[in-house]
Amino acid sequence: MLSSVPSFYAHVLNALLMLLAVMLLVKHYRTLRPYETIVVALLFSIGMGVHGLSHLGLETAYGFNPLNYIMT
Repeated sequence: MLSSVPSFYAHVLNALLMLLAVMLLVKHYRTLRPYETIVVALLFSIGMGVHGLSHLGLETAYGFNPLNYIMT
């Protein structure tokens, strides 16, 4: 079962941390300087890339594709 695989838990934790980061960004967006905004955008880019690679790994290794649950 997929829910017993450690990489699945890492993937879920990554998604929750990205959600928390988005909520904090929304809360503190007006206080960011331009340089900080660029750094935040680059960090989100890295985070989304890692999350996407996690999706690819889960799909390749375990056949897990969450879009199958959404689209069907």
